[in-house]
Order: sequence, then structure tokens, then C-alpha cells
Amino acid sequence: MRPISAGRYELVISMIGYKMERKDLIIYDNDRIALDFRLEPEPIQMEEITVTYKKDKKWQKDYTLFKRAFLGTSMNGEECTILNEYVLSFDRNSGLLMAKASQPLKIENKRLGYEITYYLDEFELDDVYVRYAGDSFFKEMQPRSKRELDKWVKYRRVAYNGSIRHFLNTLGERFDLRYKMDGDSLVEQVDWVNMGRRRGKDPLMIEGFDIYVVKPGKSGNLNAHFRLMNKQDEIVYPGDHPNELKLSFEKRLKVIYRRESEENNYNKDLIKLRAYPFQESYLLLNKDMVTFDKIGRYFETYMIEQRGYMGWERFGDKLPFNYERSG
Repeated sequence: MRPISAGRYELVISMIGYKMERKDLIIYDNDRIALDFRLEPEPIQMEEITVTYKKDKKWQKDYTLFKRAFLGTSMNGEECTILNEYVLSFDRNSGLLMAKASQPLKIENKRLGYEITYYLDEFELDDVYVRYAGDSFFKEMQPRSKRELDKWVKYRRVAYNGSIRHFLNTLGERFDLRYKMDGDSLVEQVDWVNMGRRRGKDPLMIEGFDIYVVKPGKSGNLNAHFRLMNKQDEIVYPGDHPNELKLSFEKRLKVIYRRESEENNYNKDLIKLRAYPFQESYLLLNKDMVTFDKIGRYFETYMIEQRGYMGWERFGDKLPFNYERSG
């Protein structure tokens, strides 16, 4: 593991035939850490194999559902290929589709230019939700031409724009603009409230985000239940370490990203008549406060629930943790 910047990391050690070992690390610039690992053997239990000249229709149907829910139906998701789909097995329980992988998945994302190794920990799909968790390791593909490389750079930037990571990174920039350390105390800048009158100063405005919070006494189930977040609203708080913050809000947030329109595939999936010139998402927290770092990464599985456009984008739109937007 080569940390790009200070932050929280998960170190994963894995070898075929051994149990996976994970360690959570908090690494600051110039830190040197030595760790010893002893991996425990784990026999690979193979399922009974039936040899037939016909395709397993049930497995193929489950795999089609898995691929659609896991990789997504965006343009990025549709350009992804799982090279070793045969390592997947599926189980159904009262309408719930579950998937397991006997080996790490090997995935090519030809639109973004990545070869990905994915260790699938959990996958569940029903009529309402999809939940999946695992560890991913990205390797950049070798472009065949400068034109192909330029396309990858462009498509990666589009995948980042409006994403949950982009949103959290912008909240981090906004927090640093709003507050400064005075000794051991966090102090709000004197001109913070007036800063909104100066066009182009608020990072949310610069990056193209509008945030709406639920009005007091409302559920957040209707658009009329929201109001635009103002300068005094608090949804980001200091973290336990200088490069970390905590996100906390009541019920849900509505997040509008105005710099990109919806994909046509999104409208097809939702059977919408027309695409909106913006992307609308909803965030819910499954704990009181969720920790993230100032460049927009968070590591608490399932604690930020994404709905709307952010929820529609899946693993096919995922970028590596060390991705840095350029241009």
C-alpha cells in the first residue's frame, strides 16, 4: 500500500488459500509503520460441479441481475466486463438474491481505463435495495493512443463530478473556509455569513452543489418538506484527527448537482419522459455521525445511504481512492 496523502486507510492482505486479514490505519505524512502479519490457512470449499452441455439458465438469470445491480446501467457500468464470472455463486431466500465469490473478481472498465481486482464480501439484492461491500484495487490500463488516454481522463472527471466523494470533498473545503484554529479552539470566520454575498466564494457554489435540509416537523418525503441550507446550518463537525470531519444531519439531505445533466440511461431505468439538466440525490445516515476525510473518502460500510442519482451510479462509476481530479 502506498498512501498518497495523510488519512485513514484499510490495509488488506490476501492470498488464495488463506483468510483475508484487514487492518485499519491512520497515516500522517512522513509516518513510517511496520506491521507483521501471520495469515491463517483457509481451505477452499468447492461446490458440487455438474457438467452439462447446456448453460445453467438459473445461474445465468441470477448473474444478469447481479451484473446489472453491481456494475450499474450507466455508460461506465455497461462498459465493464467481469473476466472470471465463473467464480460467482448465487442463493435466493424469500426474494433476496445473495452472491458470493470463491476468488477475487477480475474486472475491466474499458470506459475509464482500469483493471480492477475486487474482493466481494457481501452482495444482497431485493425489489427495493442493493447492498454490496468489498475491497477494490485499481490498476491503470495502458492506452493504445493519446486519444484513448484523453478519453479516459475526460470520463474519469465526469464520473467524479457530482459523486458522493466530490460532494464530501466540497464539504471539507467549505469547512476549512468557514473555520480556523485559534490555539486549541475552532473559531468561525468573522465574515463567513457575508461571504455568500461575494459571488464565487462558497465552495458549494463553485462546484455546482445545492443542499436542501428537511424543515422542522417534516418527514422529508415530499419536495415541499425541504428548504435550501443557509450559511448558519451545521452538518459538518470536527473529526478526531485534523484531516477528518464528521457528517451529521436530521432525516435526509437533498443534494442537487447542477454542472451535469442526467444520463439517458437513468431516465430509461426510471421510465422518465425527459432528462433533467441537473442530478438530484438524497442522502440518509444510518448512524448519528459518519466520519470522512477532507478529500471526500469514507470507510464506514452502509452508513451513508444514497438514493436518487448517486444511488443509481454503481461500481462501474467507482474511481480509486487516490484519484485526483485535474483540469
